Amino acid sequence: MSFIFSILRKRTVLTLMLLLITLTTHGADMKRLSDYQWQNRLILVQASDENAGEIEMLRSARAGVDDRDVVWFVSTGSEVVSNQQSLSISLESDIKTLLEGGRSDERVLLIGKDGGIKSREARLDLDAIFRRIDAMPMRMREMRVD
Repeated sequence: MSFIFSILRKRTVLTLMLLLITLTTHGADMKRLSDYQWQNRLILVQASDENAGEIEMLRSARAGVDDRDVVWFVSTGSEVVSNQQSLSISLESDIKTLLEGGRSDERVLLIGKDGGIKSREARLDLDAIFRRIDAMPMRMREMRVD
């Protein structure tokens, strides 16, 4: 009997270790913007300068951001700041390319879970973005399930 317990305990420990490895590396495999498709909504912001306030505004809205599965990126010109732990060079390049490719008055992009651009705005208005997200059919289904 103790032999079976020993095998089960080893199997359980191994399973838990694999689960922890999987959970801790989940965010690390996001190397391109397309890797977020079907998992997160994205807010991309081209800050007018490093002290424009967009980063603090997004950080202070963490509950609303997390509830809506939002990952945000703010390009300050010299760097890209995000609510993600680390950003790959290719991901930073994708963000800067997308933001620089638009018109100069389109400083904020909202990208849906399907990968499509849902809005282009001149300034960051989180209340308007949250209302837009909450009106999306996929988000309505998420709210019913929660």
